[in-house]
Amino acid sequence: MFYPVAQLRQIEQAALAQGLPLMQRAGQAAAGFIAQRFGPQARGLVLVGPGNNGGDALVAARRLHELGFALDVLMPAGPEPLPADAAQAWQDWLAVGGSALHSLPAQPYQFVLDGLFGIGLNRALASEWTDLIDAVNALALPTLALDVPSGILADSGAQPGAAIQASWTLSLIGTVRGLLTGAACNHVGQRLLATLGLPDSLLPAGSLADCAQLAAQCRLSRQPDSHKGRFGTLVIVGGAAGMAGAGLLAGRAALHAGAGKVIVHQLDPDGPRYDPCRPELMLRQYTTAQDLQADVLVVGPGLGNSSAAAQALQQALATSLPLLLDADALNLLASDTGLGEAVAQRAAPCVLTPHPSEAARLLACSTVDIQAQRFDAAQALAERYQATVVLKGAGSLVAQRTRMAVNTAGSAALANAGQGDVLSGLIGALLAQGLDDWQAVNLGVWAHATASDAQRARTGSLVTLADDVAEQVGRVLARHQC
Repeated sequence: MFYPVAQLRQIEQAALAQGLPLMQRAGQAAAGFIAQRFGPQARGLVLVGPGNNGGDALVAARRLHELGFALDVLMPAGPEPLPADAAQAWQDWLAVGGSALHSLPAQPYQFVLDGLFGIGLNRALASEWTDLIDAVNALALPTLALDVPSGILADSGAQPGAAIQASWTLSLIGTVRGLLTGAACNHVGQRLLATLGLPDSLLPAGSLADCAQLAAQCRLSRQPDSHKGRFGTLVIVGGAAGMAGAGLLAGRAALHAGAGKVIVHQLDPDGPRYDPCRPELMLRQYTTAQDLQADVLVVGPGLGNSSAAAQALQQALATSLPLLLDADALNLLASDTGLGEAVAQRAAPCVLTPHPSEAARLLACSTVDIQAQRFDAAQALAERYQATVVLKGAGSLVAQRTRMAVNTAGSAALANAGQGDVLSGLIGALLAQGLDDWQAVNLGVWAHATASDAQRARTGSLVTLADDVAEQVGRVLARHQC
């Protein structure tokens, strides 16, 4: 579980009210990490900012000094802005013979400890700070960030300007949610956690769930005495001219994910009649939604934006079937308020799987706006459309009106065409097998990313292609069979 900043602040205040020395413990945790990885002959640069994050760094500097490390402490703002506990850490640093520099020296360092700005940062930094961060990044040294790489907004994961490029980020008390999504993923490095000895009574569950933990609770029942009808019929609607591959990828993923039957209805009358790579897949020309014999519908892969596509979407919305909308179905939704209202009024479950640009169209804003506030955007989509939403990207978010989860699996190896189609077919197959929408989406998002990770580990490849991930998905889901 992961925490918004406000929840971490509440935990912190409760711990301080019990007299727990959080700053001392935080500094000790940072110093201990560095001491385990670098010998005392290593020279380090400690960056100290104007808040309590700087105080944590000063405690760490004192501890490392006591262990024999040679350190330069850089305090661009000086000690005057430090709050009370951090000011005491400054006095303790001076008491052991420490001092501070105000500008970056030309010294050979072996590591950097970043304590400039912590979870309280909620704005773009002034140029003097961004210039310093750029200069530190240019050193290309192993860097430990305390709580959050300076320059990253801890509550959203946004990067409004320069940010420290960390090798490791040591979360203190709990992991703040912004480390897990969006631009932050480029800067965090390896995530570490030090709970600072807080008792369980002071550590409530974080309001942001982990897809992996939710996925671990899901089970796919496949009794020995079974037949294909028990695992549902999934119908995929898409495949306009020139885009048949999208429907095929979604269909193949659904087969590997365990759907009993998968039928791809194509808008293109000249589309392929069978899939030679997966002849189990049934391909038909789309006529009308009333003719579909399905337990679950997926609409969007290769759908296009023609009038026929819009009509197919409208007909799908009028059914009482669980429904997943992706790709062009989302673009059509964004262009027609009537379609959006139809989604929100459906009684059956509805899943939307936008990437940031599609989310921007749905919310009538820019992609930059979406990426700056990914949590808010996912929640707004879930509320507007009364749907389960996957906001795709680094740290994909799964949202319903009252709950949210983040996926921490996967990598940039998934950044290639067709992955959204695979994810749509995968989630559709899990819905067809009887999982509810929250279960199916969290298991699907996690399994898709984990399949890519497994494929990359097996082959050592730069990227994992969509069709290969679709095949690997079945192996991942086999762990959930019961």
